[in-house]
Amino acid sequence: MDLSALEKPVPKILDRRRNKVSRFFTVDELDLEFSNNTRRTYERLSGGNGAILAVPFDGNDFYLTSEYACGFERYELGFVKGKIDAGEDAATACNRELEEEIGFGAKNIVLLRREMTVAPGMLQLRMFTYLCTDLYPKILVGDEPEPIAIVKVSPAEAKDLIFDVDSPLTESRAIACLTLAMRKLNYL
Repeated sequence: MDLSALEKPVPKILDRRRNKVSRFFTVDELDLEFSNNTRRTYERLSGGNGAILAVPFDGNDFYLTSEYACGFERYELGFVKGKIDAGEDAATACNRELEEEIGFGAKNIVLLRREMTVAPGMLQLRMFTYLCTDLYPKILVGDEPEPIAIVKVSPAEAKDLIFDVDSPLTESRAIACLTLAMRKLNYL
């Protein structure tokens, strides 16, 4: 595989502006000049310390979540996810989010991907993804507006969620991480 295209010099940043647009979102504006002298202003939602996505597995079932997704105004299947707090490492954040969102901790947290991005052309977010096994009950109060429902899914059902064209699992990070977890566990 020839990855030399990734080694191309990045555009020169001529100016940078930061605009806080809400309690949650900061938009960076970057005035760029590309190698062919073309100039453009790009915008991106700037990120914090990164985020985690946890794929809990109890040896028999994956623990998906059903959580309200404001972007589509409906409940969506997904996995535990959340931000990494300042001074916190990703694996610690992963266990904390498990405890806050679904009331379980994990004794075994295995990295699936060191970094995943979502819409990297306009979103500055690094997500670390983990397979979480040896689950144990532990509730930590979080910031969720309502309890998050757990949807237990067998490996055979998980395969259907990944590959069925009409699957109710539509969130791309969840599909990718479930696929990685299934491969790690030798179900794919």
